[in-house]
Amino acid sequence: MKKLIIAAAVALLSTNAMAAASLNNTSFETNTVGGGYAYGNVAADWSFTGGGAVSHNYTAWNGVTASGDYFAVLQNIASISQTFSSDAAGVFSISFDMALRSGYYAGQVVGVTLDGNDLGSFAATSTGWNSFASASVTLGAGSHTLSFSGLNPTNQYDTSAFIDNVGLTVSAVPEPASYGMLMAGLGLVGLVARRRKA
Repeated sequence: MKKLIIAAAVALLSTNAMAAASLNNTSFETNTVGGGYAYGNVAADWSFTGGGAVSHNYTAWNGVTASGDYFAVLQNIASISQTFSSDAAGVFSISFDMALRSGYYAGQVVGVTLDGNDLGSFAATSTGWNSFASASVTLGAGSHTLSFSGLNPTNQYDTSAFIDNVGLTVSAVPEPASYGMLMAGLGLVGLVARRRKA
């Protein structure tokens, strides 16, 4: 009986619709940069503002990606963003790789937002690539905008972070009715356990 109730509760929670959503050009490999670097809207599906750029490996930016040949640059208070669609509500979180530009001012911090919801601020403290994961936020179906923004908190003349391998994770939002049925099932399990002890 107990196993049956637990199995039913798990089945209920697993039937929630999973939101289908994805980002494009997450490693900035589709671009018009060639073998150098360029500022502005030079990578497919991304918008760039301020000192936002895409660079090939081994340019004046002093960067080399862990995978692929290109990376995005957030110089000072530059930003990059991408708009994508989700067909259902979900819990969204972002992952990405980041490195600090070598040979220039340290201290760049990158803010990540999704539809204006702050998912965290991340310090670029190493010239080697490190992986980061944001907080999560629950959003409904529809169009959403992911943004990475250079914050330059110490107002340096030239401080830059590199971004690459952006990932989007979406998990289902359990429906309130599922939670209610799960709680009822757990309560029943507790009642059966108490009766067996008596």
